[in-house]
Amino acid sequence: MRSLVDLISLDRIVTLKSKTKEEALQELVDVISRSPHVKDKDELLKAILEREEIMSTGIGLGIAVPHAKLNSVSDFVIAMGISKEGIEFNALDDKPVHIIVMIAGPNQQAMYLRILAKVTLLLKNERVRRRIIDSKSPEEVMEIIRSFGDE
Repeated sequence: MRSLVDLISLDRIVTLKSKTKEEALQELVDVISRSPHVKDKDELLKAILEREEIMSTGIGLGIAVPHAKLNSVSDFVIAMGISKEGIEFNALDDKPVHIIVMIAGPNQQAMYLRILAKVTLLLKNERVRRRIIDSKSPEEVMEIIRSFGDE
């Protein structure tokens, strides 16, 4: 199992400009689509928005994990958006979301669940969340993820 560091790259860690949930999802689809593994950006956006209509991916603690598994995505890839102000996301705890981790991948449920577990374990740690929100650069976020040691 690859580490989170292997699934995310510096160009897919961004400070979100968006102020709404829909804008943030669009912004992160644009970011995650930089990966050569994402073949159909429009299909990914449609799948992300449809998933969000079923139930918010705002899981609480200021975290959202929007995701889609599609045949047009050849391997798992992650993008992370950070909002210092927070975005209303209809999260389970009704609190604004500050960290959005978007996961796109092929239709491989077991691998998806392992990746989701790693993301959740990382972000359940309040100190890690605070450091990510307060970070000044993608390099700093990557170092926080690396130092957490998700191997």
